[in-house]
Amino acid sequence: MDNSTEYSGSAGINGYAYAIGMSSGVLVLIISITLAAYFCTYGVDSPTHTGTNQGDSITDHDSIVMELGLDEATLASYPKLLYSKARLEPRGNDLLPSCCSICLGDYKDSDMLRLLPDCGHVFHLKCVDCWLRLHPTCPICRNSPMPTPLSTPLAEVAPLAVSRY
Repeated sequence: MDNSTEYSGSAGINGYAYAIGMSSGVLVLIISITLAAYFCTYGVDSPTHTGTNQGDSITDHDSIVMELGLDEATLASYPKLLYSKARLEPRGNDLLPSCCSICLGDYKDSDMLRLLPDCGHVFHLKCVDCWLRLHPTCPICRNSPMPTPLSTPLAEVAPLAVSRY
């Protein structure tokens, strides 16, 4: 006549089933969120999944290949100088820096430097050549050593708008 023992035994089985069901549900939810985040972050069409390296050019129909830095002929036209000789030459009010602004390494007397023509900044030859192959501007002042495009005729004719407020 004691129905309480029979009831507690079935409740224990239902409790285990409930715990297994909840654990499985939480596991499926975590896996779903992880897969969704992975495919949203690293889409199927991303260059990392197609096997291209950073240096390779992407050849999709919708992509545009742009060359951003300077070419080798332009780099070779910039003057090179030895640090031991450049340190002795007067530079006006500017002092020759004692370290490269790109790698932050101190110059040695045997280091070969590259002088950027427009701004006069100097860097290690290897450091600034790598930089200029990727970026067409000086790493310090961002002046472009490349010739600037000519102004358009419309810009010379049109008056500037002056605010009256």
